[in-house]
Amino acid sequence: MPTREEVYTIARETVINSISRYIRNRQNVIPNFQILDLIIPTERKIRSIVGGMETSLGTTLWEPLAKAIAQLNGFEVVNSNLLAPSNMPAILQNTVQILIEGRNNRNAQYNADHCHDRIREACQIFLRNPINDFVLPPRGFGVDIWLKKNDVNYFFDTKTVQANVGGYARCFSQVLNWYAYFYSRYPDQNSSARIVFPYNPYGQDDFWTRTIGRGWPLEPNNEGWVQDDFWNFCSGLEDTYSIIHSAFVDISQTGDLEEIIQQIFYGDN
Repeated sequence: MPTREEVYTIARETVINSISRYIRNRQNVIPNFQILDLIIPTERKIRSIVGGMETSLGTTLWEPLAKAIAQLNGFEVVNSNLLAPSNMPAILQNTVQILIEGRNNRNAQYNADHCHDRIREACQIFLRNPINDFVLPPRGFGVDIWLKKNDVNYFFDTKTVQANVGGYARCFSQVLNWYAYFYSRYPDQNSSARIVFPYNPYGQDDFWTRTIGRGWPLEPNNEGWVQDDFWNFCSGLEDTYSIIHSAFVDISQTGDLEEIIQQIFYGDN
């Protein structure tokens, strides 16, 4: 288990490296013209850069940070893609669809444990008749973070904390398909999957109460994790997000990124 100081150091270094790398990669990018460039060119440029940075946080910041912290806590980081059957067997495809429909109909039977177990059961036939051909999953159904510990495979995808309409339905489908992909190839192993919201934008208010549609059809806790649900799992510590938050605050106060940020926002004006 890492110390709080080790988590702080990793968080601070990862934030600085992530933002610096993103800005360096953007320095020679010539954005497409937009009509607002004629009126508020600087503000439009800043909005474009910040928007891109926000979009990239999952892969450039949260993913490497989680992997680094988890490794210190004894997790194996699996640097492989979770592959999907090239042709999804009908029995498995039908099982996933039935589970989605059951959840959409608000049938209490179709909770997270039931969905996981039904998919795993449907895949037991592949012990005798294994699938041989696997490919990359469809766009939007990949796994960001694959960890392993005590013979359990953990799958995570970090998402924006401000979900759009229909976003949680896609997240639920993503979780079920991860189980289908994994157990179709490894029917005798164990897995657990979560969609991750790396921080709570609502402060002390409950995330699930405030978020659109209360996160439905995604099941809180068992299919979706918020803030310390995830970070404490990775680190083995309590209140891990406060350490990450303090790293952000310290970077702001010390001005470690000020020069490179000023250059990309205002250097060409």
